[in-house]
Amino acid sequence: MSGLSKDFDIPSVASTSQEGQKNRTLKVTLLSSEWRSSTDGDLSTINRELAIQLAKHSNVEVSVFLPQCSEEDRNNAESHDVRLVVAETLPGINPVDRLMFVPDGHVVDCVVGHGVTLGRQVQVIRKQHNCKWIQVVHTAPEELGVYKSISKGEQLQKTEVALCEKADQVVAIGPRLTDAYKRYLRCSKKEQNVFNLTPGIFSEFLDVEQATEERRTFRVLVLGSGDCCEDFMLKGFDLAAQAIAELKDKSYQLKFVGAPRKKGEEIADELLQHGIDCNQLIVRSFSDSREVLANLLCEVDLAIMPSKTEGFGLRALEALSAGLPVLVSGNSGLGEALKEVPFGSHCVIASEDPRDWAREIKAVRQKKRSVRLTETKFLREKYFEMYSWKEPIRSLVERMYSLIFGSESRPGIATGDKRPASTVLGDRHSKQFRGKSVNYDHLEALKGSLGGRSSHSSMEYGKCPFSLTSVTQDRLVQVRSPSQRPVLMSCVTTKRVEDTVDTIGWEMTKRGALLHGVPYGVP
Repeated sequence: MSGLSKDFDIPSVASTSQEGQKNRTLKVTLLSSEWRSSTDGDLSTINRELAIQLAKHSNVEVSVFLPQCSEEDRNNAESHDVRLVVAETLPGINPVDRLMFVPDGHVVDCVVGHGVTLGRQVQVIRKQHNCKWIQVVHTAPEELGVYKSISKGEQLQKTEVALCEKADQVVAIGPRLTDAYKRYLRCSKKEQNVFNLTPGIFSEFLDVEQATEERRTFRVLVLGSGDCCEDFMLKGFDLAAQAIAELKDKSYQLKFVGAPRKKGEEIADELLQHGIDCNQLIVRSFSDSREVLANLLCEVDLAIMPSKTEGFGLRALEALSAGLPVLVSGNSGLGEALKEVPFGSHCVIASEDPRDWAREIKAVRQKKRSVRLTETKFLREKYFEMYSWKEPIRSLVERMYSLIFGSESRPGIATGDKRPASTVLGDRHSKQFRGKSVNYDHLEALKGSLGGRSSHSSMEYGKCPFSLTSVTQDRLVQVRSPSQRPVLMSCVTTKRVEDTVDTIGWEMTKRGALLHGVPYGVP
């Protein structure tokens, strides 16, 4: 796939002026209940990915503070340049509340909290360590309360907003929550503090190979999490079972993955009450292994997320990252994000009627398998072009850097990767669950200079804004100029370049750098 690639490494080097300030390391600590996603679902997934993406910046030192972890967790985190710090065991204190007490000697500039459960501790940490508070919001509790407990949802929402008002920066996961929290914080005049972080493609699933042959049965996947018994109606699991039953075709099967341990029978009984035949149902318990999830995503034919309401919906995005066709609820952050992507709206269902979901599931199956897989790869590529991890994380790092060191001390370039360069997507690459690092953002380093459009980029078409530092090896990259003439660009540089030059006939020297473009292939 030409549009997706993994690494374009640009280590951060400060300009000669203010070199001391710009070379300062930003120390970021994220609070977490776990490193791998076993109970907290989307929250743990976002937290881990956020840590990994932040650690790709050469001027950022990342640690995750959590109640406990295994040696395997430590090794996996270290492979991404993330250090796990375990809280001291304090009898009589809830494990996550131990996170209020950062170990002596642990230096922190910014603390990242999540929601109420992993955000309330930052109030204490900030007072003790005089650090900045970044608050990440994953849900709008009062919206969930309609399907669970209205009074509890209302109280949680008040607490969530109060924490956001105290924080130095609010990060909302996806467009839906960004809009919601801008509204909540409008009266306190802090809506400008809300930063939209729409999750990008998960590179660890790019190596998943979908089978190309047609299958006798059509297996539909719905993913739950540790609290799926409580959230059965909220997550639309009843709707999934009803949709399969509505098809009246035993060749359709529903695979439910995410049942809490020892509660598989309870989940199965609940699903069977919604008309689905027992021969069409498979229930599997939750696994925190990313490798198990990758294998699962190539066993099925379609993933659905029929949630009544969803802050974002990372499970469906993980499926899309693996090249698996998806159908998602229109009342979700991912649904709103997909509507902005070419052909993404075809995957969004703005209905809670099982007949509508049945019709769309059948429509996916009626396409030849090769066609629907090709369409999904195209959608994945377009999603990546619009929502990458790289650009919003770079902006977030700049904001944190300004909070700590002042706006005049921003790093010379916010995206510097600590790891060696990798090749284009067509090559095999390591996966996170193998303990190796992967970066999916090679394309972003060049996209802006070629006039590509991105929701995170404001680069001018026809210009090549260079803000590069050292490139560790000679590279030959085929690109296209605004005149659509292919250009072979060779980058050989040992020092920072910061200039804007025409994209045709690039030849510039500045501080020891040379960029030279040679038209070829088209007269």
